Amino acid sequence: MNPQMQNYRQYAQAQGRSPAARRPGQIPPVQHAAQQAQAQMMQQQAQQRNAAIEHQLAQRRVRKPSDRNMPDGLEEIVIGDGVEQYKKLREAEKRLDHLMARKRLEIHDNFSKNVKRQKTMRIWISNTVSSQPWQMNPDEEGFTFDSGGEPTYRVKIQGRLLEYDDDDILHSDDEDQEMGDQDKPVKEKKIKTPSKKFTHFFKGMNVEFDNPKGGLGDPNQTVTWKKGQSSTQAGDFDTIEFERKADENANITICLTRDEQPERYRLSKALAETLDMEEADRAEVVMGIWDYVRAMGLQEDEERRSIQCDDSLKRIFDTDTFFFPQAAERLVPHLHPLPPVRLPYTIRVDEEYHKNPEPTVYDVQVTVEDPLRPLIFKLTQNPEYQAALRSVAKLDDELAIVVQALHHQKARHQFFTSMAKDPQKFIERWLSSQKKDLSVLLAEQERGDVAGMEFSKGGEDSVWGGQVVREAVRYRLARAEATGR
Repeated sequence: MNPQMQNYRQYAQAQGRSPAARRPGQIPPVQHAAQQAQAQMMQQQAQQRNAAIEHQLAQRRVRKPSDRNMPDGLEEIVIGDGVEQYKKLREAEKRLDHLMARKRLEIHDNFSKNVKRQKTMRIWISNTVSSQPWQMNPDEEGFTFDSGGEPTYRVKIQGRLLEYDDDDILHSDDEDQEMGDQDKPVKEKKIKTPSKKFTHFFKGMNVEFDNPKGGLGDPNQTVTWKKGQSSTQAGDFDTIEFERKADENANITICLTRDEQPERYRLSKALAETLDMEEADRAEVVMGIWDYVRAMGLQEDEERRSIQCDDSLKRIFDTDTFFFPQAAERLVPHLHPLPPVRLPYTIRVDEEYHKNPEPTVYDVQVTVEDPLRPLIFKLTQNPEYQAALRSVAKLDDELAIVVQALHHQKARHQFFTSMAKDPQKFIERWLSSQKKDLSVLLAEQERGDVAGMEFSKGGEDSVWGGQVVREAVRYRLARAEATGR
């Protein structure tokens, strides 16, 4: 072994140096104060630029003419009655703006209430049969008992929403304009293609058999249909059919479960008597309770959220007082699922009925959206409507510019008319007015013809060379040195 290397290994470890001490080349990340100051300065500059841009935009809006009223006395110097007609148009515009604002509030109120309408859904129920005993001819050649299939029946349930042209709010009937003409026959209402299909209004169907022969698990006695979770309007249909095996008449009840959006509930007896409604959704129930509380004055004076229950509310909430934000949770036990629509029907498989079969027809009331709602939505989202609004706003701005020009021309006309009547006095008044404006701009007080002239004179003998000014300058300099500026 090299003796020098051996001597080196015998040296003791240096004291006072930790193994975790920084070695050359290992520089920990340090966030310099200069970088922070520079970033902060850039942020402040960006904020100042944004503030300056907003200030410029505000100044432009302020300088933008907004007065659309004609100057007073303009009708005396204008030939014709154009000024009077313009004032009448302005009054008509004010009435129209007031009417449109009121209608806008009414539409917003109707949209927030989610108004629904009732329409009639007509349902036809019929059935056909096949391979029944009376349909088989035993006299045919080659007849065997195995040649025919099992007797079956097929039930068809078809629904259609009754919508007429008169229901459309945009529909116009020429007969309504001819009220005095009684000779023309009354035209029947035209049924148009329904906008929604049969299964759109129902989310499930169950068929109940009276006195079923088989057990509960018998496939011939079980019929169920449920709408898919992601069902769309394209997946809806107008007809539901099912086929079962039987050779005897049977009484059934078709139970249709309504599909309401938002979901509606059947109210309990106490809640229905208080709100005077049998069915409602959650929002309508809470709003009905709130209207009842306000009408009866049941809010406490100090804590407005606390409600004092009367006899009707005690039957519902089972307490003397409650906080109104808890009303939605407390009302859940009083909201029950809607009962299904029950349609009785007798399945006929006998020969006598099928000689001239007639379907069983039911009319069921279903809820649909207010037809005004999609119309207003289409109107407000129409690009042509937005373009028309921009065009009206542009014409309004041009009108304000024209009115501003009329104000200027009216002032010029008044100026030259006054000068033409008495030039000498007009010039004297004009010079006096200009003198006052000049004194205001120079911050001078008017005390005679020579007031304020001493401040415009310089030199040792002037006001600026006096002792008072010297003391003021000395005080100002001493204050600047004390503050370091």
